[in-house]
Amino acid sequence: MTKLQKRTTIALSIWLASILTGGIAVGIAHLTLYVQKAYFAFAHINPYWTLFASPLLFVLATFIIKKFAPEATGSGIPQVLAVLENSKNSNQSEGVWLSPLISIRSSLFKLLSILAGMLGGASVGREGPTVQIAASIFAYVGRRMRKFFPHLDFQAYLTAGAGAGVAAAFNTPLAGIMFALEEIAEGVLGHSKSVVMVGVVIAGLTAQSFLGDYLYFGHPNVTGTLGLFILQAVLLGSIGGLAGGCLARAVSHPFFPTMNVLLRSFICGCVCALIAFFAHQDSAGSGYEVTRRALESASNDQLGYSFPLEKFAATVFSYQSGMAGGIFAPILSLGAGIGLALAKLLSFANFKSWALIGMVAVFGGTIQAPLTAVVIVMEMTDERSLVLPFIIAAFLGQAVGRIFMPVPLYRFLVERAFRNTGAQAKA
Repeated sequence: MTKLQKRTTIALSIWLASILTGGIAVGIAHLTLYVQKAYFAFAHINPYWTLFASPLLFVLATFIIKKFAPEATGSGIPQVLAVLENSKNSNQSEGVWLSPLISIRSSLFKLLSILAGMLGGASVGREGPTVQIAASIFAYVGRRMRKFFPHLDFQAYLTAGAGAGVAAAFNTPLAGIMFALEEIAEGVLGHSKSVVMVGVVIAGLTAQSFLGDYLYFGHPNVTGTLGLFILQAVLLGSIGGLAGGCLARAVSHPFFPTMNVLLRSFICGCVCALIAFFAHQDSAGSGYEVTRRALESASNDQLGYSFPLEKFAATVFSYQSGMAGGIFAPILSLGAGIGLALAKLLSFANFKSWALIGMVAVFGGTIQAPLTAVVIVMEMTDERSLVLPFIIAAFLGQAVGRIFMPVPLYRFLVERAFRNTGAQAKA
């Protein structure tokens, strides 16, 4: 086989994994949406149902992880980072390709845990877990390819998978590329960047072929001057960064670490059920539905002043329970809630720009990946006119977030719980 044929075969395997990722991400999106709708339907019929069922479903979601796949806890992104860290000195080793952190088995139990948690109203999302699942798909395809190409670049495959997961989960190919380069790659790609980017784009396009060219949070109309938007960005960057930094610190430091994990999960479920009951279920779930409803509304009355606090608390306790679940969608919802609350407090009619800039600010403060924050919200809403305010809010949010969380959330979790141990993390 010539060098050109080898390169073509490897590229085709990347494209195959990307197509599989896009299709599976669409399936996960539909499945989780159906489960969340079931939760809201049950809560609408009988609000007291959540007070009894949610704690039990929290325990079930945590039990699935503890019993069958401890490596699948949390969002999944720290697992991918951990495997990449451990592969730096053993890129061609068979062990890194067989890591349980990126196995198909772990992915299946992760999905089951997410579904149980969402049925219980947990404030978790599917996007982070999709990253781990996508990485597992790429690793599986890569293992098959190693039979023919023993020196296959593991890091390129896994980084492509992580970026593809973001692209397919949010239907945002550019954000997938940015996430792969900004948060995952850390300089390990070398000459493989072009292959990684192509794989990420293909995954996003595959998702679009199934779902159409929809926008994750719709197309909110925003009006205003650039000067006003910049003032919003400075204010929201400061407040959003504070909220994001506090959230990152809260989800990364376990409550009562010596307590039995199932008991802790039950307590967390009780707390989240009470919050959801008094918040009329707005705090439950990923936050996608309530956020989209607020952005599509003609008035800023969909969410109350208390929503940011309710969403913050529900997200923290959902993650502290030990179940599987992502953090991307909940923090975007939290950011939108902060923006909407400030717009209402200051009597601004153009509340939608406040919500969008708030999303970017909280994402920057929590994840500390500002460019990904800018691109992901811009692609989800098609608001290119807000790019400069987005950039200001994202980097200011990151700077403020670092005061409370000096090490970025996912890197902190890798350092604390995964590197060279394969142990589990909480987010």
